[in-house]
Amino acid sequence: MNKHPLNPITQQHMDDYERDGVLCLRQMFDQEWVEALSKGARDVAENPADWGLLSMSHGAMTSVSNIWQRQGPFRDFILNGPVGEVVGRTIGADTIQMFHDHLFHKPPLSPSIMQWHADHLWPFTGSMIPNIWIALSPVNKTNGQIEFVAGYHKFCQETGSRFGPAGDGTFHFPDFEKERNNPDFPFKFVTWDLEPGDAVLFHVDIPHFSKGNMSDTVPRTGLAVRVIGDDSYWCPREGLSPIPGIDILSREEGAHPTPEEMPIIWQRPDSEPRVFHKDAQTV
Repeated sequence: MNKHPLNPITQQHMDDYERDGVLCLRQMFDQEWVEALSKGARDVAENPADWGLLSMSHGAMTSVSNIWQRQGPFRDFILNGPVGEVVGRTIGADTIQMFHDHLFHKPPLSPSIMQWHADHLWPFTGSMIPNIWIALSPVNKTNGQIEFVAGYHKFCQETGSRFGPAGDGTFHFPDFEKERNNPDFPFKFVTWDLEPGDAVLFHVDIPHFSKGNMSDTVPRTGLAVRVIGDDSYWCPREGLSPIPGIDILSREEGAHPTPEEMPIIWQRPDSEPRVFHKDAQTV
């Protein structure tokens, strides 16, 4: 099982993520990890409540979070696999800490639709709060691939707009379905077919959406891993998503989570220069 990415994170990866806020990463995780996580996903689907917290979207699809806090393949992957390094090198962080995971399994003919939303529902300020969604099955247009509005994170950062309770309550997304055929819409819609072991990394402010699974034979299974980097600080506000075991409202606003609160899963080696510069970050 690989500890480091199977393929190098390139400057092109970093530039594409900076520009679009969403990036497809091919085959960073070896077959042993994919097989272990896939077996774990089947176990979760059989007994979801034994593994973690059932989300609001659980029902026609399996939707279970915080499974990494239980001993097993998901925790092993988070703490000993390459996911922290893959994310950290791509987003330009020096330290990556773990706080949340979420398994999504859409069986064949599942009608579950994830409406357009962004993930900025977490109790942090900053921009280094990405989601890496790792495919554990083939993913395509038929079985429910995820679609993104590339570049929209720039608009959110420049205007201070935040979706949901992370904002001031006045901001709403446009009707992206109506914007698909609008030649003046300044952003592009992107999606990818994925094979097991591929992943999509996306910024906390990137809107995304997925249809139900229209395949009558192929499930769609993915593991979302949410982490924080150097520019993320506590935002103890009512209405933001809870984190099991942590009293968010008691945290000091503007303080960076400690390793005791959120374990460090990757640090840039001492032999490399630091790349994070606090004064240059948008918070």
